[in-house]
Amino acid sequence: MSKIQPDYNYKILLLGSAAVGKTSLVQRFVHDRFDGSYLMTIGMEPSEKHIDLEDGTRVALSIWDLAGQERFRFIRHTFYKGARAALLVYDLTRAATLKDVQKWEKEFVDNCGKDVIKVLVGNKEDLKNQIAVSKKEYEAVHTKIKSHYSIRTSALTGNQVEEAFTNIAQLLVNKSKK
Repeated sequence: MSKIQPDYNYKILLLGSAAVGKTSLVQRFVHDRFDGSYLMTIGMEPSEKHIDLEDGTRVALSIWDLAGQERFRFIRHTFYKGARAALLVYDLTRAATLKDVQKWEKEFVDNCGKDVIKVLVGNKEDLKNQIAVSKKEYEAVHTKIKSHYSIRTSALTGNQVEEAFTNIAQLLVNKSKK
């Protein structure tokens, strides 16, 4: 039986271009649901979920879904404070969104420092016939931004979504214990 109070609390960000599926990933992870209609995030949308890691450690994740539209760039810096990790999300069906990840990674590091955890997330892997990003392309970006790992997810089916968030929580706990 897990404790009521979490052992660790972390703020993590979801960063990436508009319509890559950041909100859908959060909805799938936090509420286990998917809404196929697109609603633009205005500014930032916070969520929270407590998870239990395999060793019984209880972690509270404060998940901040930041708007990807360029017009919100001027206010985004206010949402970075206190973030320890980010899921850098791109759309597997739109190669340009993978290129944009480098801009998002720079903005994250500029605001939160180099000592942060970064995870590269390719979303919409269920759209197999529309995949426009090769393994070689996303591995090159993964290496360039020095993300801790990369993962391909589907907010629609839920494939690998839980793993993306659980893995980032485990990395944060491991780092805290050092």
